[in-house]
Amino acid sequence: MKPSCFALFFLAAAAFAQPAAPPKPASVEGKALNSVTGEPLRKVDLTLATSIIPENMEAAMAMFGGDAAAGAPKTPKKTFTVTTDAAGKFRLDPVDAGDYYLTAKRAGYVDGQYKPEGKYNAEGMIRLLAGDALTEVVFRLVPQGAVGGRVLDDDGDPVAGAVVAAVSSSYAGGRRRLVPADSERTNDRGEFRLGKLPPGHYYLSADVLNMNPLAEVPPLPKDGSPETGYVSTYFPRTADVAQATAIDVAAGADLAGFTIQLQKSKVVRVKGKALNADGTPIKSGQIMLTSPSHPGSMQMKMLNNPEGRFEIANVQPGSYMIMTMQMGGATPTMTMQPLVVPTEGLDNVQLGSQTEGTVQGTVVVSGDGKVAMKGLGVTLMGGEDMPTMPVFGTVSESGAFTLKKVVAATYQLSLQRQPDGTYLKSVQLGGHEKLGQPLDFSAGFAGPLEVVLGTDGGEFEATVSRDDKPVANATVVLIAADPSARFPESTRSGETDSTGHVTLKAVPPGSYLAFAWEKVEYGEWFDPAFLKSFDTQAASVTIQPKGHEKAKLPPIAAGK
Repeated sequence: MKPSCFALFFLAAAAFAQPAAPPKPASVEGKALNSVTGEPLRKVDLTLATSIIPENMEAAMAMFGGDAAAGAPKTPKKTFTVTTDAAGKFRLDPVDAGDYYLTAKRAGYVDGQYKPEGKYNAEGMIRLLAGDALTEVVFRLVPQGAVGGRVLDDDGDPVAGAVVAAVSSSYAGGRRRLVPADSERTNDRGEFRLGKLPPGHYYLSADVLNMNPLAEVPPLPKDGSPETGYVSTYFPRTADVAQATAIDVAAGADLAGFTIQLQKSKVVRVKGKALNADGTPIKSGQIMLTSPSHPGSMQMKMLNNPEGRFEIANVQPGSYMIMTMQMGGATPTMTMQPLVVPTEGLDNVQLGSQTEGTVQGTVVVSGDGKVAMKGLGVTLMGGEDMPTMPVFGTVSESGAFTLKKVVAATYQLSLQRQPDGTYLKSVQLGGHEKLGQPLDFSAGFAGPLEVVLGTDGGEFEATVSRDDKPVANATVVLIAADPSARFPESTRSGETDSTGHVTLKAVPPGSYLAFAWEKVEYGEWFDPAFLKSFDTQAASVTIQPKGHEKAKLPPIAAGK
């Protein structure tokens, strides 16, 4: 009996209705090695994840004015983990297709992130397609170094409980600042050991910790003389970092014998009131004063009076962040604001009454390129001289974004998860160009803020060699020839591979100087005095819109 037309129809429909075969999973495998000895490393924790924002940070980002996980994917976070075996090998299988960060951690080593040449985007993400097999991944983890010594007072006696920090120079927004790399408190003999230091140059600083929130405020000198006290002191015995002695820590080095003798200098007082948003006093709570570059400078005071008054003594003049925590009510509240303490101190500070506003902005694309805005994040960061809490915002598909809880201060703008092939071409605030400049909201929040992405960037392909032999791990930097245009947004840098080759992408069109250093601190090229000493060793490069330039660069020897 022949099947009817209806039966044939239903058979065909059933055939077409069969679910499609699931996409083939991807896989990642490789090994982890000690970068100094080349030996395999066991017990290295590998993580393949669609985001590197820690989950506990998302709540903090939302608390301080941003959307939770601003700049992160809107889809649920995917994470795959594995640990290397006794031979230092690992394999992640199966892995869903997608864009991932691949990171490695092991105690005693600097964290590593895998960035294969040409296979990751501007944010360092690896793109895995269905069925991809990423093999021969090699992590060369760098052993951390250590520095030890002791802290003495001005009489030469050991200081127990002092906070010692190793700080290094960093460049954020093209400006030099000191960033703590590791810190520790001295023991009862005044001894310290900092054992989590990546290779680099460090300054050691020591502070006497004043963390007892119930301590009585000391009386003023009876003779009316200026108050003095122990201040942040750099090795060997100076309060001025410009006069401090730098320490060079190599990978895996274990250095000892460094003695920091604490110095006394003028200290001042910070007095004022802690207020709620409506101007009423905070009668019960806690105040914390801290400097971003000095972990040991932290001081805490309890609030326990009907007028919300407080007084903090022994404050070294400088830039601070001050936090007010209110304990009353169903949910504790917290506010943070910058505070610059002058040499004469402060007598009438009002905390919690700072002006806040909302900034509306848009991201637009210049040129004919198609750019997906989804997932792009906008962040405002405060400077070291006026520290403020960061503000986060997420860009919609239409390019619109909102920045909430912006205080009346200056910020630096940065982008997260910037689309491949784009560069930051313009930043307009209230119709004025601010690319490479701080955004000043002290006069108001009207804006509008417009961020322009360029799509006509070019590429610069460099080969670094000496005597026709490739130089690996050299830092190639492409920086604007015009000193007034040397912004982080227009500067490109990268390290050469084993063949001495590197490609810098999405370079804004313009005239540049190209350098190739064998060894250089990241961002040091933004120091005009440093860069000037290498003028004769630079190559002139012109990047045309969507152009591709090549150059052979001689390496600049380390220490030259």
